[in-house]
Amino acid sequence: MKLPLVFVFALLPCWAHAEQLYRCGNTYSQTPCAADATAKKLPSSAAPDAAAGLQGEALCATEGVLRMGVPDPEGARIISVTKLGTEVIQYADKPTAARKFAVRLNPRNAHGGYGGEQVFNCFLSEDGRRVLAVGNPRP
Repeated sequence: MKLPLVFVFALLPCWAHAEQLYRCGNTYSQTPCAADATAKKLPSSAAPDAAAGLQGEALCATEGVLRMGVPDPEGARIISVTKLGTEVIQYADKPTAARKFAVRLNPRNAHGGYGGEQVFNCFLSEDGRRVLAVGNPRP
């Protein structure tokens, strides 16, 4: 009978409620930092705000095109950007999972004319917010 009681007392701290926290500028405290401070409770479904900036197809169509090495990236006509799924690539000498997009565009040549449609692969980080690599698709 004593053995189960030991387990109950050992698990009691797990069932204790979390203490109130107060935000004081960029830090948190267990005591209010101002006389009129109030504790806030967030619902468990609260999610952080989405980060600002381009992501996904829009990122490949802008920053990805800049990295593709076309003579006039700002004059390139984007025909389409298609999500192709996920692929493991070498990034920083490590295998890294990346989101893969096919970017079809018609870039200007060195003389200012459009030289014909080209397809590039654009690889983004898993969160879709960083261009990891660009290149021609493998045959």
